[in-house]
Amino acid sequence: MNKFEGTWLMIKGADTYWYPEFIEFKNDQIIYYKLSKKAENGLLEKKQNHVEKLSQTKHEFVADNRIRIYRMGEKQIVISETESITEDTKFATDYERIEPTKTKLTRKEIQQIDLKAEWNEEIIPIVFNKNLDSPAIQEVNKRLKKEGQKLLLESLQGTYFASIYDNGERRTLIGIKEMDKEKAVLFGFPEKPYEIIATSVKKNTGYNNV
Repeated sequence: MNKFEGTWLMIKGADTYWYPEFIEFKNDQIIYYKLSKKAENGLLEKKQNHVEKLSQTKHEFVADNRIRIYRMGEKQIVISETESITEDTKFATDYERIEPTKTKLTRKEIQQIDLKAEWNEEIIPIVFNKNLDSPAIQEVNKRLKKEGQKLLLESLQGTYFASIYDNGERRTLIGIKEMDKEKAVLFGFPEKPYEIIATSVKKNTGYNNV
């Protein structure tokens, strides 16, 4: 496989507020894609956003399926309530090549399995179609008529993603590299380990999976 071949998922860091993005390489071009807001039957649709020249970027491969692209930008530093300064800063963004998820499970079966993983000492629940906020936050959201956070199962080019939605907007994609009824290999994390194992947990009663 050509080292630039395929479609690549932008890896979001904790301080990244940009919406999910994909790139593809063609000749000397980096083609950027955004996603349609709605996924028909869980199928994501990418739409071309903009293009830049690969030869005009600084980049490096940090793993076989992971490329890091550097760009210059400005960082604002707040000094006080009325004063701030800006500095020229080099920003690095990682992109990971997606590949079709290895699984024998159907879409419905995947959504019926609850998983949990640990990354950087944080427990990550992978539970589809259920409000993930605490009961207290759910009460606040109900009064404010907000949807809160939930995971939806979506796919692009045969790759399944646990898509994190916040108040109806898609924020982050966690890729599923492979999955069976006992575990899943997840990818798309900003720091090592780039892949983690999520294990199935006992189903709580009252979940409404679709």
